[in-house]
Amino acid sequence: MDQVVNQLVEHVQALQAQLALTKPTVLASARKFAMKNYLVDAGLWHCVENKNVDHERDQLALAKINLLINPCSSVDVSKAMTAKQAWEKLRCAYEDIGLVRRILLYSSLFKT
Repeated sequence: MDQVVNQLVEHVQALQAQLALTKPTVLASARKFAMKNYLVDAGLWHCVENKNVDHERDQLALAKINLLINPCSSVDVSKAMTAKQAWEKLRCAYEDIGLVRRILLYSSLFKT
């Protein structure tokens, strides 16, 4: 049993190392909250929520999103043509769901 647990711990640690190399961190809810409120304050949040928005306002919202993210995250959104696409790319890349969430839960079980 101990051997199985040790193998699982090693596997989780290897996955954590791979995730650390490929993605800097999950998009923290506080950061997401701040970014959303910045866009709301600028009157641009509707560009993220809706498909049919004024092109000029959408480009302004996209620029603000690009300026608010870390430079290492810009690769994820560099091909986005709209604010909605950029937001979705960031959400999919950094939101704490799916495999990433499971790995974090498993690793928390083995921390002493």
